[in-house]
Formats: sequence, C-alpha cells, structure tokens
Amino acid sequence: TWDIPRGPLGDAKELLEHIIGEAKKNNCMSLFLSPIVLNTQRVTSNTQRSRRHQQPEATRIIDLTKSEEEILMQMKQKGRYNIKVARKNGVTVKESDDIDAFYALTKETGKRDGFTGLSKKAYQAFLDQVPGSFLLLAYLSAEVDDKETKPIAGVLSVVYNNIGTYYYGASSHAHRASMAPYLLQWESMQFCKAKGCTYYDLLGTAPSGSGDDHPWKGITAFKEKFGGEEVLYPHEQQIILKPLASMLIGWKRKIIG
Repeated sequence: TWDIPRGPLGDAKELLEHIIGEAKKNNCMSLFLSPIVLNTQRVTSNTQRSRRHQQPEATRIIDLTKSEEEILMQMKQKGRYNIKVARKNGVTVKESDDIDAFYALTKETGKRDGFTGLSKKAYQAFLDQVPGSFLLLAYLSAEVDDKETKPIAGVLSVVYNNIGTYYYGASSHAHRASMAPYLLQWESMQFCKAKGCTYYDLLGTAPSGSGDDHPWKGITAFKEKFGGEEVLYPHEQQIILKPLASMLIGWKRKIIG
C-alpha cells in the first residue's frame, strides 16, 4: 500500500505483509502508518484513513541555498518584522546543553497551550543521542551574563543528511512581547545553513484549507510567517487487524464521548 524503498525484505508489499504478520502474532488490533507517498495498491481491504493527527500531514520547507537576504525576503512581512522586534528588545540566542531550562519552558508552554510534552529524560536523550541534534536558547541580552538568568524561549532541532529539522520549541508567556521565538527560528536556520544544510524543515503544519478546527492551526500560523514551500503528505492510515474488536471500541468511545 505504501512506497517503501526496496531492501533486504523485498518490495513494499512484501515488507508490509511481513509487518502485518508480526503484528497479528503479537495480538495487535490495528497498525498505524504515516507514509510519505500513498500508493493505490492495497495489501488488505481493512485499510482506512486514521482519525489521529499523530504525524504531520504537511510541512513547510525553506531553501537554505539562497542567501540570507533572499531567505529573509521570501518570508512574510510579519515574520521579518518580528525578527527585528526581537533584536530591538535585546534578545540574544546561544547554543546550550541546558535541558533543565528547556524542560521548564516546555512545561510552561504545554500548560498554556493545552498539550503534554515529553519527559525531561526524553528531551535529554534526544539531545545526547540523536546525531546532529542541537539546542538553542534565547535570553534577554541585558541579563545574559547573570548566572541566575533563565532563558525566555528555546528550540531543539537536528541537522541530518543536509537538512535542518525543527522538532521542539517552547517559550515564556511573560516575555511573549519580545518575539524571541521568531529570532530563534531565524538563528536556527542560519545555524543549519552554516552546517551545510540545503533545506530547513519546519516539521508539521495543518494543510492549506484544512479549517480553523485543525489541531495544528495555531502553530501553522506561526510557521507560515517564515515562508518556504508547503509539502503535503498523505493522512495517517490505519490497517484494522481485528475488525469486530475495533468496531466495539469505536462504539464505546462514541457512547462515553
């Protein structure tokens, strides 16, 4: 059903059949897959569009082969303006390994925006174990030399295979007027460009025209200000391995609400 590079297990159909077989051995009810390309060929008839929004349906890709001036000019005017506002407010960005500070920001952001982030251990493992990962933190420059100063925003990203990818971001509500997240993204792009990256992936937006009820609508409005090209992916697919059990659970969820 999905285009997967040919490898030791053979073509995509053979690989998916192998995965389905292993899932059935382990008594799984469903498989969830997030393909890059959706093929019309079906391995099983029990395939349907998933109701989850676990993986991105779309993203925005910024071309880093352009000059810094060209990258700025392709942004929306509001994006460029907010970067200037951050600089005017004295925001300074520094590379860091302070996961404690970043985790504190993620807890504040999650509470404010209504989501649950990862554990501090998970963020630490990401920075320590994912090749090419880096953490940038933003401070108010007037306070940056103060050892007691806490960062006001941060991004945790990765440089891999000549692509820079933004994964996690967080910011302080108390300093929202500083526009630090905008300068952080611009500094992250410059960081990746200096490492030889040709593209910067903002990783996860609501597809154009998806409506105001899409759960990623808010973060999309932020990311769109940096310009780039929208890239669409197929919606997550669900392969139902136990149709009756899946149907009963669906009914239960509708009744409970």
